[in-house]
Amino acid sequence: MTVSRKIETLLNRASLWETRSKQASLKGDYDRAGKLRTKALQLTQEARRVEETRKVDKRT
Repeated sequence: MTVSRKIETLLNRASLWETRSKQASLKGDYDRAGKLRTKALQLTQEARRVEETRKVDKRT
């Protein structure tokens, strides 16, 4: 899997978790919504980390 593909996959998954978080929030399940949002943020952070690593690798 290429790095750009991995980043795209992580961001797509984060988007799905964010959508689930919003759905849970609309139903009034705020505890679950918070957990789902945390998962979405973790995936987004992982994508950023991979992207930064790729940028550093290109410089060296």
